[in-house]
Amino acid sequence: MPKRDDAERTPPWGADLPTSEDGARERLLSAAEACYAERGVSRTRMSDIAHKAGVNRRTVYDYFPTKDALLAACFVRAITGVLAAADPCWDTDEPFPHQLVNAMLVGLEAARSSPTMALLISADELGRTFRVAEASDLWRQGLAETLGRRIAAAVAAGEVRDDVSADTLAHWVTRIAFSLAAEPGRPEDGGDEGLIRAFIPACLAAPPQLTGPRRRKAEK
Repeated sequence: MPKRDDAERTPPWGADLPTSEDGARERLLSAAEACYAERGVSRTRMSDIAHKAGVNRRTVYDYFPTKDALLAACFVRAITGVLAAADPCWDTDEPFPHQLVNAMLVGLEAARSSPTMALLISADELGRTFRVAEASDLWRQGLAETLGRRIAAAVAAGEVRDDVSADTLAHWVTRIAFSLAAEPGRPEDGGDEGLIRAFIPACLAAPPQLTGPRRRKAEK
């Protein structure tokens, strides 16, 4: 009789079968976050996550084909809470750049107070998290649907520059946020708020029109 492999001998979810595909993904993401906290992101193996979730390793790969795909999904799930914390900042009468500055400040505070986000943006893991997130269709889609959508509306209203795409502006903003997550603003620079207020409005403003010698030089 041929020898059966582990997937044939063991039911994929044991006795505690999830009631939906979303429930299965959530269980695996929770297991991954627990493993990251115990071992660190780089040292966590797919087999560790499978053991923590009580499933066989093939089941993990059925939902997340690579470690990076799973890490990106964990990041997107964690940052969803960060974005939700900043939602009230958009419900004001302030100009869009001011709303964005406030949303970034609230978001940074929420990220640092979230155990999962604090782990993923720590000095040891930030580079990997940022690389994986930027390569993830899941993250790019989420960024376009949240920040990109708001920036596009501000472009249409004439509140921010229109010479680059809303997606590009959203990318610039997140790069600044990631940089501050890794290294908070210095007190002598006004902390996070001082740097964000100095860079974000300038980043979103329309470039100045060049005239005279400066324009001729730029056109060469």
